[in-house]
Amino acid sequence: MAKIETVGIVGFNVMGAAIGLNAATSGYRVIYKELNDELVKAMYDRWVKGALEKRVAKGKMTQEEMDTVAGRITGTADYKDLAPCDLIIEAAVEKMDLKIQVFKELDAACRPDTILASNTSTFLIEKLMEGVSNPGRTAGLHYFFPANVNRLVEVIRQKATSDETFDALMAFSEKNRKVAISVNDFPGFAINPVFISSYMVLNAFYGDKYNAATLDEISKQALGVRFGIMWVLNGSGLGTAYHAAASMNEYLADSDVGYPPVPVPLKTQFESGKPFDLEDGPILDDQAALDTVKEQLLGSIFTICTHLIEKNVVSLKDLELGIRTSLAWPKGPFTLMNEIGMDEAARLVKVAVENGLFKMPKTFAEGTPAAWDL
Repeated sequence: MAKIETVGIVGFNVMGAAIGLNAATSGYRVIYKELNDELVKAMYDRWVKGALEKRVAKGKMTQEEMDTVAGRITGTADYKDLAPCDLIIEAAVEKMDLKIQVFKELDAACRPDTILASNTSTFLIEKLMEGVSNPGRTAGLHYFFPANVNRLVEVIRQKATSDETFDALMAFSEKNRKVAISVNDFPGFAINPVFISSYMVLNAFYGDKYNAATLDEISKQALGVRFGIMWVLNGSGLGTAYHAAASMNEYLADSDVGYPPVPVPLKTQFESGKPFDLEDGPILDDQAALDTVKEQLLGSIFTICTHLIEKNVVSLKDLELGIRTSLAWPKGPFTLMNEIGMDEAARLVKVAVENGLFKMPKTFAEGTPAAWDL
């Protein structure tokens, strides 16, 4: 198996810095790449020195531990300085042309056996890596926000990814104290198709009848979560959420999976520059109206999860584990289906399909399937 000791990070902002700190804290040497020397220094002062000083102040780390971790991290503005890296993780802005160019630069600057991984959340790994020589050393390594807290990592295999590369990335993730799941290359991978469609379904109802507080409460009751989907959406940023929704719709709406239309209220709220107001009035007291949203929400979750299993994007057990770990749902979607009964699950899938959210999965096309084997 390929040995990973030195890790490169391209793009050292919120996500890249969290990935880099996580690796340095786990004993890896980290070299990050930024656009110029001024940014290299600014990112170090903010995301390494500043972030670690806060941990020391809170008693989560000693000064000696901080000095050790900070000493493992250096920055550069030159791709050539990434040559010693065994693994490089691209965490640049979510623009496909930019990422493709990054990998061309890395291909020229690094050893032919350096593992090249992208932390993209929506783009296909195969597409990003088209220009890379020796594509067996390419893969996706998708961390979830905030990467220093959220324990899930999706290790994404594209068609060319070698077993050696995959095994090295699984071992790297585990040494970083992450829960790693195996995912095959697919738009949005395994978790995002579920989460993004969930908030799209909720947002489509936002307006005169359903305020943000009501929609957040519906998701709490449907999924048994402490923090509702609208709350999580505000935290992840409406700009990111809107662009991810548009990207997923573009990839899948016309496929045999289908995908919800991009909700106008999400676009409007994003363009307003303000988050959803979760204190915007009383929660609706109309059970029939609440059930209408809940049924479409659960139906869409059950439908997309079934499609992901049918398409061999991820195993049933890894999808259950991944959703519980990354989204903090007490129960995974297949446990939920089994608990409400497969007749009811089949009815809710039909609701989602009839409302134009998804195409019908084969598993449910002929009626009620047997309970899922967990």
